[in-house]
Amino acid sequence: MERLAELAEKWRGDLVDNVLPFWLKNSLDREHGGYFTCLDRDGTVLAQDKYHWLQGREVWTFSRVHNSAELLGVDDAQKEEWWQAACIGARFLDRAFIPGSDEGLLFFSTTREGHGLHFQRKPYTAVFYILACLEFSAAIKAREVAGSDVAGFSRADFVQKAVGMFNRFRVWIDDPAAFGRTPPPPGAALASSLAQVMCLAGLAEEFIEAVPEDRETYMPFVEDAMRRVKLHYDPEREIFMEEADPVKGVHHATMSSRMFNPGHSIEVSWFLLHLCALKPDAEIEAMAINTLGGALKIGWDTEVPAGGLVYIMDILGKPLLDTTVTATNKLWWPHCEALYACTLAYDRTSDPKWLEWLTKVDDFCSAYLCDKEQGGEWLGYLNRDATPFNVCKGGNYKGCFHVPRALLFSFRAARRTLERK
Repeated sequence: MERLAELAEKWRGDLVDNVLPFWLKNSLDREHGGYFTCLDRDGTVLAQDKYHWLQGREVWTFSRVHNSAELLGVDDAQKEEWWQAACIGARFLDRAFIPGSDEGLLFFSTTREGHGLHFQRKPYTAVFYILACLEFSAAIKAREVAGSDVAGFSRADFVQKAVGMFNRFRVWIDDPAAFGRTPPPPGAALASSLAQVMCLAGLAEEFIEAVPEDRETYMPFVEDAMRRVKLHYDPEREIFMEEADPVKGVHHATMSSRMFNPGHSIEVSWFLLHLCALKPDAEIEAMAINTLGGALKIGWDTEVPAGGLVYIMDILGKPLLDTTVTATNKLWWPHCEALYACTLAYDRTSDPKWLEWLTKVDDFCSAYLCDKEQGGEWLGYLNRDATPFNVCKGGNYKGCFHVPRALLFSFRAARRTLERK
C-alpha cells in the first residue's frame, strides 16, 4: 500500500503542477476561442489550425478537473481557472459544424477563427463533441448548485446538443454512408469496429453519469456495447482485435482483421470494468481482466531493454496493411491507458500482479515519457528503444486529454483502494 500511496501523490502532483499548467499557459486562444494543440516542446505554437476532436477533448478535460477539484484538493482559485479554460473551448465547439449540413456533420479541422479546412469521414469528432457537452453540462450544474457564476451558459442546452449528436452517431456507426463513407459491397456485411464499440461504451457511461435522470434511456447502450465487444474477443490470446465479423466474430482472413492494437485492447478493458459497475456481469468483468493481462503480455516489448508497449502489430506476425504506421514505436496514449487499467484492476481484484504491472508501466512513463528537461506535458512519440522520435507536445492527434485523464483516473482509483484498506 505504501507504493500505491506514493504513486497516487506523484500522479496528482504531475497533473496539477506540471501537465495542466502547460496547457493553460500555451493552449488557450483567448482571442478567437478554442485551443491551440500544435505545440512544440517548450509550448511554442507550431500551427494555429484547430482539430475539433482535440477541441472537444480539452473541454472535457478542463470540465472534468473542475468537477474533481475537491478530490484533487485544490483551492477555489485553481478551480475557477479550470472553469474559465473550459469556457474558452465550450464557446468554440459549434464552429465545427459544416454550414448547410442537414446531417449535422462536423469538420475535423478549421482555421484559428473557425472556418472549415478538412472533413474526415469518421465519426470521432462527433464523439468528443458529445463528451465535451456532457462534462461541461455537469460543470454548469455543479456551479449552479454551489451558487457560482455560469457565464450565461445553460446546462439544458449542452445536454440537448449531446443528445442530438449521439442520435446521429448511433446511425453513423451502423451506416457509414450517412457520413460520407463508402458502404460495403452488395451482400457484404459491415465489419464491426472495436473503436466504435469503445466509443459507444464510453458515451453511454458518460450520459448516465452526467444526466442520471435519464439512466434508463442509456442503459440499453451499455448492454449493446457489452454484446458487441464479445465479437472482438480472441479467447486463444485473451485480447480484443480491432476488426471482427458481425456474425462470426474474430477471424484472420484479411490484413485489417489481423491488426492488434494493445492500447485499444487495454482501453476497452477498463471501459468494460466501468460498465460492469453500472450493470454487473461476471462474464464481462472476467473478460476485461483477462484481456488486460493478454494485451500487456503480447504488447509489451521484451526485445529492447526499455520495454514499453508497441503501437500495433499483425497478430500472426505478417506484414501490416499500412507500412507508414510506426508499428513498433512507443506512443504516449497506450501507456496512459495501461497506467489507469492496471490501477483499476488492482482496485477491483487486490491481485498483487496488477500492482507489479502498474509499477512497470509507471516506471516506463517516468523514465521516457515524462519530460525531465522541460517538464509540463509528456512526450508523445518515442522510437522503439524509447529515445525521443518527435518532441512536440501536441499536434493534430495529441492534445490535452490522455495524460490528464490517466493521471486523474489513476489517482481516483488509487485513493479509493487506499481508503478501503
